[in-house]
Amino acid sequence: MLLKRLLTAVFLIPLVVIATLKLNSSEFLLVMMPVLVIGSWEFSGLIKTKRWITKALYALVLMAAAYFLNQEPFLLMPLLIITLLWWVINSYWIISFPRNTNFWYNYKATRLINGFFFFVPLLVALSALHQVDSALVLLLLALIWTADSGAYFVGRAIGRKKLLPNVSPGKTIEGAVGGALFSLGVMFVYVYFVFESATLEQYFLYGILSLVVTLASIIGDLFESLHKRVAGVKDSGILLPGHGGFFDRIDSLTASAPIFLLTYSFLT
Repeated sequence: MLLKRLLTAVFLIPLVVIATLKLNSSEFLLVMMPVLVIGSWEFSGLIKTKRWITKALYALVLMAAAYFLNQEPFLLMPLLIITLLWWVINSYWIISFPRNTNFWYNYKATRLINGFFFFVPLLVALSALHQVDSALVLLLLALIWTADSGAYFVGRAIGRKKLLPNVSPGKTIEGAVGGALFSLGVMFVYVYFVFESATLEQYFLYGILSLVVTLASIIGDLFESLHKRVAGVKDSGILLPGHGGFFDRIDSLTASAPIFLLTYSFLT
């Protein structure tokens, strides 16, 4: 399993880096659209949407919403703030699981709205970050990948205390802390090389940004896990060997991308 994960990562990471650095903003948005389509298609399976025409229409609606919001800069900040509030509410569902499941899953409209906030703010935030500086997209991805890998290896090595066993039995508190520290290390390296004679304040502010992103990535991962637990499946799909579905690879990013952009906007 680990070998499959590594091989998939070795194949995908260079493609992501090249696309991020070489494409202009319009091309980047176009390339990101399949991420939304595949992710929403897999999500549709988790919420018991079986007809392919319904899945396709749902993906089309989300694509149209993402494109429209991306064309209206004045809507960006309201979208990010509403998305943040949505993730705060999700944190309660995560902590209280399996209680209160009916509030976020039993109603079809709620499930469809969840899909909107999973994918549309993700696409809009990544596009906005790319327009500011493509390096910020890579920084965000590096923080998420490092936090995920750090949590995995630290959790395997010394993990004892379960984080939220009802949601994700494999995650540990030690792993979460390890992932946060690994991510913080990456952020400090970024600050050291990007800013000439970086000040203590810059290290502090970007350190906060790193910790916020790590927390958001954990919440995104866990909320997808809730959907998988209720749906009774281990993975959202089988597209990526060793990783499961495509949604399984971007679940952390669904929360961390808009929250990264929002936090970055306030701290810098």
